[in-house]
Amino acid sequence: MQELESLEMSDKTQEIMSIFADAEGARSKYDSKAVEYYKLYRGYRDPLPDDLKGRSNLHIPMTYEHVDTWRSRLLKAFFGPSRPWFDFVAQPREGQIANSNDEKARIAAALNDMQLEKNNVTTLFYDWFTCLLVFPAVIASVGWRHETRKRKRKEQVKIKLPGGISIPFPFTHIVNKEETIWDDNEIQLVDFFDFWPDPRGKDVDTCRYAFQREWVTKPELESKLEVLKGAGTGQTYTPDWDALKGIGGGLEEGRFERMSAVGYANTGTEASDAKFPPYELIHYWTDAEHHIIVNRKQTVYAGDNPYWHGQKPFVRGVFEPLPNEFYGMSAVDLIEHLQHELNTNRNQRIDNVSFVLNRMWKVRSGVDIDDSELVSRPHGVIHVDNPDDVTPLEMNDVTGSSYNEEARIRQDAENALAVPSVVRGVDSPAKETATEVATKSSNASIRFDTKIILYEDMGIKRLINLMDQNSQQFFTQPRLVKLFDEDQAMSWQMADPIDILGEWDYRPAGSATDPASNKEVRRQQLMQLAEYAIKTQSPYIKRQEIEKELVRSFDVRNPEKFIKSEEELQQEQMQQAMIQQQQQEQAVQAQQAQAEQEFGKKFAEKALDKALSGTGGGIHRSK
Repeated sequence: MQELESLEMSDKTQEIMSIFADAEGARSKYDSKAVEYYKLYRGYRDPLPDDLKGRSNLHIPMTYEHVDTWRSRLLKAFFGPSRPWFDFVAQPREGQIANSNDEKARIAAALNDMQLEKNNVTTLFYDWFTCLLVFPAVIASVGWRHETRKRKRKEQVKIKLPGGISIPFPFTHIVNKEETIWDDNEIQLVDFFDFWPDPRGKDVDTCRYAFQREWVTKPELESKLEVLKGAGTGQTYTPDWDALKGIGGGLEEGRFERMSAVGYANTGTEASDAKFPPYELIHYWTDAEHHIIVNRKQTVYAGDNPYWHGQKPFVRGVFEPLPNEFYGMSAVDLIEHLQHELNTNRNQRIDNVSFVLNRMWKVRSGVDIDDSELVSRPHGVIHVDNPDDVTPLEMNDVTGSSYNEEARIRQDAENALAVPSVVRGVDSPAKETATEVATKSSNASIRFDTKIILYEDMGIKRLINLMDQNSQQFFTQPRLVKLFDEDQAMSWQMADPIDILGEWDYRPAGSATDPASNKEVRRQQLMQLAEYAIKTQSPYIKRQEIEKELVRSFDVRNPEKFIKSEEELQQEQMQQAMIQQQQQEQAVQAQQAQAEQEFGKKFAEKALDKALSGTGGGIHRSK
C-alpha cells in the first residue's frame, strides 16, 4: 500500500466529498420524518412541561400493533417452512434445451439457500421488514466476504512411516490451524441514516452514485484493505492513524441519530473509544467505481467496482412507492396523525376522569378555609360557616363519547393498512357473522397479496440475483450443498463451481398469498375435496397429495412427520398384500379340509351301508 504524506485531500477526494454534501443535503429533508416515525414505533412521548405536570401523557401502541401484524405476515410469506426459500428456474440460451440446466438450477438454489441460512435470514429480514414499515426506505448491502482465522482443534495423532504410510494412534493432540470461517455472500442491513442516494435517482439502478457509511476499528480496516489489495481491482493507501484520531470528532453512527431522539444517546464510551478508536468509512459507489474515504478526509482505496455484475451492491425497498421517487411512504406515515389523535383522545379521557374524581371547588372570597381541607381524601371534612361558602365546580363526564371516538380512530387505521381485527388475531369490537369475517379477511388478503408481488419484484429478486452473481464469480472450490425434495427430505451433494453457472429466473418458493387469510376456508375446501375423492373413487385424483396438503394446512411444526413416506406406504401395501395372501391360503386350506371331511364322512357311510347289507339280517340303518 502506498503511504500518504499528508492528510490534505486530493482533488478526487474533494470532488467525491462535494457530491456527498449534495446527497446529504437532499436526504436531510427526510431525516426529521424518519425520527418522528421511529418515535411512534418505539412509543416515545416528549416529557410534559412543568406547568402540565400531573396530566396524562400516555402512548397507545396502535402503531406497533399494526407494524407487527404486517411484519409477521410478510416474514411468513417469504420465509416459511418450505425449503429452499427461493427456486431457480433455468433460462435456456439460444440452441439449448429448456430442461438441460434444471439440475444446475437446483444446486444453485441450494447454495443460495445455505448462504441465506448462514446470514441468519429470518432475523435479518425481521429487521428489514421493520425498517420497511417504519422508515421512508430500507436498504441492504450484498457483498462477498472472505475471512480466515486461526483456531485450536483436537486431532488424532498420526505417525508417518517411510513410503507415505500413516498410522493412527488412539489419542489426540491440539493443533492451531488457519481455517476459512466465511467464504460466502454477506447481507447487511444498512441503517436509514447511513445511506445517501443520488437525489435524482428513482431506485438503486437509476442512481448515478450512492454513499454508504460504516464504522470499523483499526484491525478491521487493515484487514479490509488487505483483501482489497489482494483483489487487485484498485489502489490501496496506508492511513495516517495518528492524524486521523483527531479528525473523527463530532461524527456519529447513524443509529444514534434516531436513538438519541428517544433518550438513548451514545454517551459514556470515552474509555473504550480511546482504547479502540472507531473510524468512519464513507463508501462511494457507482456502477463502475468504488472509493473508501476515512473520517471524510483521507482516501484509502480507489478502484473499480470489484463485482462482475457491474451494479451498485444495494437493495432498496419501500412500503408504499411513490412514482419516480426514491423514498416512499411507510406504514407509520399512513397512520401518523391517527396515532396522535388516539393518544390525545385517551389522555383527554384520563384527564377528564381525574377531574371528575378529584374535583375543583368554588370558595367564596374572604372565607377562612384552609386549602388543605379541599383535597379529596377518605372521610375528609371541610369546615364552613355557611353551606354556600364552598361549592363544587361541576365537570361533565365525557368518557362515553370518547370511547366511540376511539373506535372510529382504530377503524380508520385498520382501513388504511388493511389489518382488520380478524387478521391481527384479536376479537372484533362489533358482533360479526362468520360470512362478514371471511369477507373482511378476503378483501384484506387481496391488498396484502398485491404487496407481496410488489416487494418480490422491487427488492427480493434483486437480492437473490446479486447473491447468485457473486457466487458464480467467487465460488472456486467444491463444497457440499443441502438439497430438499418435494417432501422436504434433506440430502447432501458435492457441488463444483461449474455446477452453478447459468442464467436463472428467481421465484420465491413460499405462497404468493397471505398465509394468515382464509386458512379455515382452505382447510374446509381440502376436506370437501378429500370427501369427494373417497366417494367417487376417481382414478384421476391423487388422494395422497390431498391428504398431504390437508395436514400442512394445520399450524404445526414439521407437518411432514405426520405424513407417511413413499417407503412406509410401500411397506404397508406389501404387508397388506401378504396378509391377504395368507388369509386366502388359510381359506383355501379350510375349504380343502372341509371337503376332505365331507368326503370321509360320505365314504364312511357307504362303507357302513355295505357292511350292513352283507350280513343278510333284518337290521337296517335308519335313514
